Amino acid sequence: MTRRTGTGIFRARLQFLVDEQGLTKTAQFYGRTPRSVKRWLEGEATPSQRIRESVRRRGLTAGAPQAVQVRTRGRFTSEGTIATGGSLNAVTAINRRLRRVRDAEMRRARRSGDDRRMRVARALPTRLSREEAQAIALRRERLVTGEPGRVGPSGEIQVGDEIIGEPDQTEIDYEDDYWDFVDYSPDDWDAWRADYVARTS
Repeated sequence: MTRRTGTGIFRARLQFLVDEQGLTKTAQFYGRTPRSVKRWLEGEATPSQRIRESVRRRGLTAGAPQAVQVRTRGRFTSEGTIATGGSLNAVTAINRRLRRVRDAEMRRARRSGDDRRMRVARALPTRLSREEAQAIALRRERLVTGEPGRVGPSGEIQVGDEIIGEPDQTEIDYEDDYWDFVDYSPDDWDAWRADYVARTS
């Protein structure tokens, strides 16, 4: 039985292969023209399931990052799949920056000999929470695929019936629509970059 490879993962792996091996070589491997492969990348055409699965496996073998899937209502969906390296790398870069900031603050606190400052430095986060990481990566993923969603004031987005990245302190009765209770806007690259920079500053 052939595994079903979703379009998001297929396009992410194909982009990785094209970046690593070149458009011509990738097209030759599949017996297609470079134009056909470009159309696959742009979502204008979709090859057979057999080719999509081959691209998925070859991309992994060539070193593409493993996809991360966000479980919503106990299920994995294509809407909750983070497949592109750039989305995963964004989280890694933010976490690296958070660790550097905490380390620098701890060094300053040690030099000053201030116990209170040391406690504050120790309490600084060294990584995004799981929810925050999923939200920033999923937002980027959806912008890459041209399917941006609504984004709330803390960078939260909706995936299926779940709100991903919602702050813990939010106490909203979800009998009504979540978005009726928060200010939101359609996501775009400027909003995503602003949130990314805010987390790395």
